[in-house]
Amino acid sequence: MSFFESSQNVRLEGSCLIADVCCADGSWTESILDLNNHVGNNEGFFEIGGNGVFDSADQVSWRLDGTNIITLLYRSDGSFGEEQFLDLNQYVSNEDGVLVFNY
Repeated sequence: MSFFESSQNVRLEGSCLIADVCCADGSWTESILDLNNHVGNNEGFFEIGGNGVFDSADQVSWRLDGTNIITLLYRSDGSFGEEQFLDLNQYVSNEDGVLVFNY
């Protein structure tokens, strides 16, 4: 089931994607997915399958716009890479009320 189309009150709290997600029986439940466990930072670029992305992101720029996380990520030299966009709808699904990251 599509993550964004079957969710409401979608938000980011730190590294966690939180949403009220529709279950197969039509009920709603809150689901939390820690993106730090699935996305990393490779020299200023999102790295799917990595980890710790939030810890190396500019916390001020870290935001959710629709289905996209937008942020600046630090490089190893301390500078920022270009602004990054990660469309969560490409990777996150709703599996009977549970947000799941798919690689």
